[in-house]
Amino acid sequence: MLYLVYRIRPTPAAESDPAEFWSWVGQREQWFYEGLDTVLATRWAVRTIGTDVHTLEHTVTFADEAAWGRYRRQLAERSRTPAWERRHTEQGHWWQLLDAALLSDPPVPLGFDRTAEPPE
Repeated sequence: MLYLVYRIRPTPAAESDPAEFWSWVGQREQWFYEGLDTVLATRWAVRTIGTDVHTLEHTVTFADEAAWGRYRRQLAERSRTPAWERRHTEQGHWWQLLDAALLSDPPVPLGFDRTAEPPE
């Protein structure tokens, strides 16, 4: 698996109206990822300890590099549509992108997940 991980700082506008911010994030996730079938999953986390407390980490999961490449091409194509690009750039009102990283699974199975559904 391949994981695109964004670290995001909410703007003062987001901090002053958290209910509206989180509503916008939920709506954005729906329209932004709709039709992007190479995205297998998304995950959001709020950093509560360490550097940049209260920043968000947003993880987008892909099967492999080819799927990530198709995703990038689809976004480039969408960005040519003025209405989509206007909606996309409104995120600057709500957050500042601090950085992004591309991570992959190690070559051998590691880790465990006690939250996964038990086999039937």
